[in-house]
Amino acid sequence: MKKSAFFTIIGSLIIGLIVIILIMVMQPVRISIQIAAKAPLSALATITSREPTQVAIRIAGKNNDTIEVVFARYAAYHEIPILGLYADFDNQIDFVLKTESGKEFERSHTIRTEKLPSDYPVINVERFLPEKIASGMTFLQMGHYDEDGNFSSMPVAVDSYGEIRWYYTEKNGHILKQLDSGNFLIQGGRAPNKQDNLLLEIDLLGRIVATRAEVPTGIHHDVTILSNGNLLLLSSAPNSFEDGVIEVDGISGQLLRGWDFRAILDARRPPQPKNLEPADWLHLNGIDCSPLDSSFVISGRDQSSVVKVDVDTGTLRWILGNHAYWDKPHANYLLTPIGDDFTWQWGQHAPMVHPDNPDIILLYDNGNERSYDKPVPPEQNFSRAVEYRIDPVRMEVQQIWQYGEELGSETFTPFIGDANYLSNGNRLICFGGITRDLAGRPVEIFNFAENRLNVMKISARIVEVTEDQPAQEVMRITIQDENNDTYEGYRSYQAERYMLYHPALLAE
Repeated sequence: MKKSAFFTIIGSLIIGLIVIILIMVMQPVRISIQIAAKAPLSALATITSREPTQVAIRIAGKNNDTIEVVFARYAAYHEIPILGLYADFDNQIDFVLKTESGKEFERSHTIRTEKLPSDYPVINVERFLPEKIASGMTFLQMGHYDEDGNFSSMPVAVDSYGEIRWYYTEKNGHILKQLDSGNFLIQGGRAPNKQDNLLLEIDLLGRIVATRAEVPTGIHHDVTILSNGNLLLLSSAPNSFEDGVIEVDGISGQLLRGWDFRAILDARRPPQPKNLEPADWLHLNGIDCSPLDSSFVISGRDQSSVVKVDVDTGTLRWILGNHAYWDKPHANYLLTPIGDDFTWQWGQHAPMVHPDNPDIILLYDNGNERSYDKPVPPEQNFSRAVEYRIDPVRMEVQQIWQYGEELGSETFTPFIGDANYLSNGNRLICFGGITRDLAGRPVEIFNFAENRLNVMKISARIVEVTEDQPAQEVMRITIQDENNDTYEGYRSYQAERYMLYHPALLAE
């Protein structure tokens, strides 16, 4: 090749490259998209424009559930989260960028996602009253048991058609709670010991935003947020076992104070239900507070009691639970049941204070044995969500709503579970650990004769029901392994209904 021809070709290439660069530079809008590494159904869109724009996005849905949101801020540079993608799918994303003068630019992108991990289940959803389904996605603290009983966590968000629209690939403990920022609190640990003693804040792209607390005595089961922004976490009292509550600063994570329940309740009272850990006399597994009331409520599973404590003084206000084996002075704080349809809760989880009335409590009643002296066998037992109204002056309690007793042992759940108020007045109930043998018979969780866990096939049913009594079932989510020849199974520790695009995210 002659030198002149060679230089002509090189010159043409350089000119072409310059033209491409100029075109790119002169474009009024440029968008690049990167799928999130730890949340593969989310992506980050980076948007630049020659003049400030406001961004609106449209994420096409499969089932008439298209996501359309507008981010409020005008800027020449945006980082926009793309949330709610489908797995193994060409997701269509439409962008509309609007300048302050009203000029609009439209762009479309396709995001191809990978398949879900092979051990994720098919999630079955039945929509009985679709017009009554509360808005949002159902966030599940899902987990998988292989046939040898090995457990792996699978935090996911599911839409009302059973499609997984978000999942997190990293290990998480019991906590998955949305903050007012739209981010989430989760539970993690530091290598190499990997103890679950860190409270982390992540965004829905799976990025760690901050470490909100590090608790030497461990974090387990639950956290709640006080009106001043500080956090109350369940932990263990010094040299004890799952019987302490601590308050940490909501920004710095500094440990501020704690409550040792050996000084609040009677640690000598016999546990019921029992477990295999002799030191676990209380087993705190749920905590909630109300901005209308300077107090918090906790669930002590192994005492079958929900207890209200004054935040400022650390003193008891009342005890909700059966009256067996309580001595003075604690007996003075017992609530007296009224009404013919009253039934105590046993081995409960997840107390939730009514958002408008701190004297109404919703909780998940596992129902383990339902007695100290005459245990109810699993095949005759039931689990339920139950709501109580408390009169703190008369020290009385009335059962005002329940759902689950009518299902009998079909949804008997001897461990884990959850119940929540929804935005439209419905309730979301997580029968999260339904336990069966391979013949399909209900079983309790512990084999005390052999000092071990029973071998169980575990499944979960999450239902949304109305606040009526009797309640109507609005939607049902079933998570199970279909092979009845193995003990492989799935559970859901809790279920919550959250918005993927929290209003705080749209302030951008």
